[in-house]
Amino acid sequence: MDGLWVLSDAQTAPLTDFLGSGAPPVHYVRFGVDHDFFRHVAYPTRPLIVSVGGDRDRDPETLLHAMTVLRRARPDVEIVVQSKTSIDPPDGVTVIPYLTHAELRDLYARASVVTIATRPNLHVSGMTVGLEALATGRPLVITRTPGMDDYFGGTSAVRMVDVGDAGGLARETLALLDDPASASAAGDAARAHVEAGFTTAHLAGRIADVIRSR
Repeated sequence: MDGLWVLSDAQTAPLTDFLGSGAPPVHYVRFGVDHDFFRHVAYPTRPLIVSVGGDRDRDPETLLHAMTVLRRARPDVEIVVQSKTSIDPPDGVTVIPYLTHAELRDLYARASVVTIATRPNLHVSGMTVGLEALATGRPLVITRTPGMDDYFGGTSAVRMVDVGDAGGLARETLALLDDPASASAAGDAARAHVEAGFTTAHLAGRIADVIRSR
């Protein structure tokens, strides 16, 4: 190989050390999503919390705990979680094991807030779902792990909490639900954030820069 690339800067040093001396260089390339497929949709009037993703570093225990807390405060809110977890969901939470891309796009369009909980990791678990949600114009609440600020720092569209902080997830999600005008404005900022640097065109350009640097 002439080089390798990763989607999280936090992976660069560990992978370089793992490969050892004489290995090809490791490049950090920020990801991007299809903002034409995940199109901007007007903010909904019916409250719905959505969580999506099933990689090994998702944290369904913390997520479902947060949703339990949130349902106590807002029993009117619908909650949909796409996950293959075997944990029994609390009352009012619907768990779906699988969604097609089209079904996922439609679910984002109905969402008021997208909330993601992850365990400690270096590969920015939740980054793809987060960017897709932002492209749809939805605010995001997500666990802060290494590399997350590279994708979601510096925008009012995203609120980050510590690993394992179910109370923080519930609190930040509830704050957005209770202020639809601010959540809608955050959704507009979310779409602008993706368009400014996180589309598939940006991703292709960054990969091309890596190839040219050989």
